[in-house]
Amino acid sequence: MHRSLLLSCFVFISFISLAQTSFNPETESDFVKAAYMKGNLINILGQDLIYPKDAAMNGTQGDVTFLLKIDKEGKLVSSVPKERVSDELANQAEEAIGKLTADWKPSKVHGEAVDREYLLVFSYKIFYNSLPVDYHAMAKKFEDKEKPEKAVRTYDDAIKNYPFEPVYYSMRAKYKNEVGDSEGAEADRLMAEKLNMEVLAVVKIAQSQSVR
Repeated sequence: MHRSLLLSCFVFISFISLAQTSFNPETESDFVKAAYMKGNLINILGQDLIYPKDAAMNGTQGDVTFLLKIDKEGKLVSSVPKERVSDELANQAEEAIGKLTADWKPSKVHGEAVDREYLLVFSYKIFYNSLPVDYHAMAKKFEDKEKPEKAVRTYDDAIKNYPFEPVYYSMRAKYKNEVGDSEGAEADRLMAEKLNMEVLAVVKIAQSQSVR
């Protein structure tokens, strides 16, 4: 448990460090994220990824992150590992990145193409005696029962497990507003906007295991 918390803190600090770079459009509306020319990046990166057998057996999980630089000409010029968790998981993720050989639509700020660095996250999770949680469906059930405070707690769990997913912050902001936490809602809204600009994609690789 402590190891998992330390890993979460490390990758989140990595994100904060990236967020403090000189790149700083005022709002997400001033910015267009780079896009891979051959299609949906998450689908392309995830199509050949399976949970490595040894890692699953050893209970190895966590976020593997890379810092990708895409220049204003639409070329992927560098890919630097930030958090590895394990060599086995990191090597698999690196191989997937190596298959990105097509050009990109470059990032734009105020309509001008710019060089830009992004975090790319591979999130490896093991679910024991269960399937991956559908946080949106769970929160919707609480919403239907008029229990927004439990929907907030649902997204607390989602963010603990997937700290780089902007949609979870956006949804928690919605329910925080409903329980009267306008300050917390605004903080979540701003975090969601920042993540949308700083994180290129989150690729989820899940493994369900039976334990007796």
